[in-house]
Amino acid sequence: MDTTPFQINRNRPVALQVYEDLRDRIVSLDLRPGYSLSRAVLADFYGVSQTPVREAFLKLEKDGLVEVFPQSKTLIAPISIHKVKSTHFLRTSLELEVAHNLALAMDKAKITPAEKILSDQRDNSMDTAAFSRLDSAFHRALFIAAGYEDLWEVVREHSGHLDRVRCLQLPTPGKIERVIFQHGKILDAIRASDLHTAESHVRDHLSGSLNELDNIIQNNREMFGA
Repeated sequence: MDTTPFQINRNRPVALQVYEDLRDRIVSLDLRPGYSLSRAVLADFYGVSQTPVREAFLKLEKDGLVEVFPQSKTLIAPISIHKVKSTHFLRTSLELEVAHNLALAMDKAKITPAEKILSDQRDNSMDTAAFSRLDSAFHRALFIAAGYEDLWEVVREHSGHLDRVRCLQLPTPGKIERVIFQHGKILDAIRASDLHTAESHVRDHLSGSLNELDNIIQNNREMFGA
């Protein structure tokens, strides 16, 4: 686990901050499947009592990202193949609707934030951690532009297992360049109000991880469950 100090903001709910940081570490694979989490150690690390750590564990358990064994231990959960596939179905369904709405929208200025994030992705193409954060920010920006920020939160809540697969795939040669290219094509089609092309690019973009899932599992078998 990266031991870089984490600064708690006392103006925000402490348990939420612990949860968010642990979730980020799990989906980025800083904390890998099977890693044992200690409430006492984490409470000391974050400079908090064990209560917010316990609350964070419960939320992570609800997300399917940890396995809590009462009076024993808490382990990072393996990547669930079923949850990867079900989340992909959910995300594809919603993002196709987002692209549909944005392509039909008259005000194309709404996608300007996504265009700025794409530019930042080009500037951070050598930093996989930064690129991954920007990738999520890009898709969130499209949901916001379409007026569906609340649905992005639904996607995010269910995407922990899929995000870990994407993290495993990102270092593959050419993957980052392909993502940048696909993001650009999606935005071009939206700006051109080309509904069908926008949907086609979204479908092609989101299918990448699922198409490579068997290879990813074969190369990282120890990280996967059922």
